[in-house]
Amino acid sequence: MTARSPLKGKVVVITGASRGLGAALARAFAAEGCKLVLGARTMPELEAVAAETGAMAVQTDVREPGELQALVDAAVGEHGRLDIMINNAGLAIYGPFESVSPEQLDLLWQTNVRGAYFGSQAAFRVMKQQRSGLIVNISSVAGKWHLPNESAYNATKWAVNGFTGTLRLEAEPHGVKVTAVCPGGIDTPFWKAMDYYPFPQDRIDPERDFMKPEQVAETVVHVARGADTYVVPEVVMLPLISQR
Repeated sequence: MTARSPLKGKVVVITGASRGLGAALARAFAAEGCKLVLGARTMPELEAVAAETGAMAVQTDVREPGELQALVDAAVGEHGRLDIMINNAGLAIYGPFESVSPEQLDLLWQTNVRGAYFGSQAAFRVMKQQRSGLIVNISSVAGKWHLPNESAYNATKWAVNGFTGTLRLEAEPHGVKVTAVCPGGIDTPFWKAMDYYPFPQDRIDPERDFMKPEQVAETVVHVARGADTYVVPEVVMLPLISQR
């Protein structure tokens, strides 16, 4: 007899859910019996993931705080509450420090920092009233390390880790848990579209050497399963290539 998941029936919102880690998160939480509301900019891909996982799809540009609020409002309007908010949408632009343009830095900041910040804010307003909930910000080891040719990306992920830690302290008195998940390299289509690789291509192959999105998604599910009884402030995950 299979034990009932503690997440069954929980209402989960995931941004950046149309592909890669976001789609893997949707599948993992659907397998737990959660009620999903998924956001992304690309509707055909998002609708395909939503159909597969029995989710509601809401077109969402995380650079627009009003659209993040609308995503949360859609979840509460449909299901009456919000239990887990996963701010997953993100973007990376790599290259030497002097090559980064103001437009590139603004795009990274709006997506990675403002997206997670205002997604958390919209979710926290609901969870504070409920006196329960979990906010998970998908960050990166780039927010903990100093990595050459990743200066702009580093800056945004350090910012995400910084505000996530502060939010955790502010949320705790209201019964809301907050976690930052900081993976290393993940094997997603993201790498195939890159114009600039920040690592030596002759030594590192993302498909061979990096973690699979399903592995990271299962870790997030594990954090969520225990959120009613304990808090995990931060999770760091590294592919084995990091240990060589």
